[in-house]
Amino acid sequence: MGESISDQELRRRLLTFNTVVPPVTNSTRRLLLKKLADLESHHSSQIESPKSNDISLINVSNWNNSASEDEEQNSYLFTETKKFPNKLPEIQTEKKQPRLYDSSVNITPREPIFRSPRSNPVTETPYADQAIQRWKEKMMNQSQNKTDVSNTSQFDFPSPVSSIYSQNSRRYIQPTQQRNLGNSYTRNTQYIILLFIGFFVVIFGLYFTSIQSSTVVLSPGILNSLCAKKSLQGVDCDTEQKRVQNLYSSLVSQVQDKYIKNQCEKSDIEPTVDAQTIFEYISTHENLPSREVEELVELFKSIAKTYSESPIGFDTSFNINVQPNLPVLCAVKKIFTNMFYLILWLGIVSLSLISLYFGICYMTTKSEKHKQEVNRLVENIIDLLKQQAQYRPNESYLPIIHIRDQLIPPNERQKKSKIWAEVEQYFTESESRVRSEIQQIDGEDFQVLRWVQPVSPVTAKKVWQGQAFETNEGSMNSPQPSPTSCLKIRHMFGPDSMLGVDCETRVKDAILEKCESVQVLHLSVDRSSHEGCVYVKCASPAEAGKAYRQLHGFWYDGKLVTVKFLRLERYHQRFPDAVSTTIPLMPSNNEKRSLQ
Repeated sequence: MGESISDQELRRRLLTFNTVVPPVTNSTRRLLLKKLADLESHHSSQIESPKSNDISLINVSNWNNSASEDEEQNSYLFTETKKFPNKLPEIQTEKKQPRLYDSSVNITPREPIFRSPRSNPVTETPYADQAIQRWKEKMMNQSQNKTDVSNTSQFDFPSPVSSIYSQNSRRYIQPTQQRNLGNSYTRNTQYIILLFIGFFVVIFGLYFTSIQSSTVVLSPGILNSLCAKKSLQGVDCDTEQKRVQNLYSSLVSQVQDKYIKNQCEKSDIEPTVDAQTIFEYISTHENLPSREVEELVELFKSIAKTYSESPIGFDTSFNINVQPNLPVLCAVKKIFTNMFYLILWLGIVSLSLISLYFGICYMTTKSEKHKQEVNRLVENIIDLLKQQAQYRPNESYLPIIHIRDQLIPPNERQKKSKIWAEVEQYFTESESRVRSEIQQIDGEDFQVLRWVQPVSPVTAKKVWQGQAFETNEGSMNSPQPSPTSCLKIRHMFGPDSMLGVDCETRVKDAILEKCESVQVLHLSVDRSSHEGCVYVKCASPAEAGKAYRQLHGFWYDGKLVTVKFLRLERYHQRFPDAVSTTIPLMPSNNEKRSLQ
């Protein structure tokens, strides 16, 4: 058989079972022939002995040419649920296979629904077509026996592939997030533990470095002089030296115990031992005459006073000369207490320095702002007085209270009372061009400031002085049609020409007089603008076009006026009060001074 089948025939017959066929070579041909024989024998046995109780699904990649288009679009794919001795060939399918019965599909007796496979057909599969035909007949028989399937029950048999997929998703997706959270939690816990361990290592390191030797050893010179004084030699001298050494060590222990109790238990215990207590202690523990006991006490006093390595000293009583070793808990408590007070002290010092720094910065800033405010008011007052002297040479003064009311808003006058007092003092003491005097105005005396420096009066009138270029309809400088009903007019005034009381009214009158035939609904003068800007809203875009042609390119007060259109929503955003205005504006008087 193997010799009679060509490579192409072998590949075609294997592909009928949807088997992935590798390149046919001398080494793979024998394996592929064996695999083909197993597949064909297994498939033939399956066709000859079908079981009525088993519902099997066969993955197919091609449908019979005679199958209808509707059946191809609505066919189910079934997988083999029974395991055979010979393993079926692996078939390339979707990762997630559909269930036996979809819960969202109602199966009726007359119309079985099928789902088409997504895999592309490879070759014609006659064996698969026969199996599918038999499966359709079985499904029709089952649907006829269960006429109420679509109304009373819905099948939901989980596919092995879908169950495996859901298990894998639970196993690999959700635990991955939990594992990440667990890893971060464990890592943070390790950092905290290491921090605590390092902290306690530092504490115990400080404790052990402060440990002193608890053994008290008297110098040989002191002990030898004791033997020489009592004329002792040999064993008697050694015995006497040991006794004196032990008694002195006991004295040191008593003083240290009282000191430890004073530091760790009760602070009202005096960390000292008087000479009488030592006398009674030696008399109780040593069988010695009183004279010798007194000599020992005096010796201990002398040692405590003169011996530099002695842990105790003597003033009026025996006291601590070198701090003894404290218990571990007490030493740790002392270290914590000292660290707390150190941190508290450093915090207080740092907070004081920071507060001092910010306080100095605040006072400096406040003083600087105060000076700037005084200088600003002084400059504004000088400008007002110069303006008054230019336009009204016969009345070159202004009442001080009127100047204050013009420059300072009512809600800030009480807060800036000190600033205003400094401004008045400045003009009284430091400004030679301004003189303070009393003038009668409307029958009432006012304290006024007069500009005494000669100035040339301004005789020129603020009027419209002609047109620089053509803006009539049809010219290149006149837009057709007008885009909006809002305008922005530039160069109506200079930065120094809005210092008078009626300057804003004069600018408004000039625009309204020039646009006499235009319905102007809203007009606002930007006094703080360096370009002399005025904003105008007209009744309609056509009216705005008229105003544009009557203002753009004209000279006013020696300045060339330019106009541009503004969007209506932007104009309303800046001037909300202009939304509801419907009454056209009129000049403040009928003199038409800007047109003369």
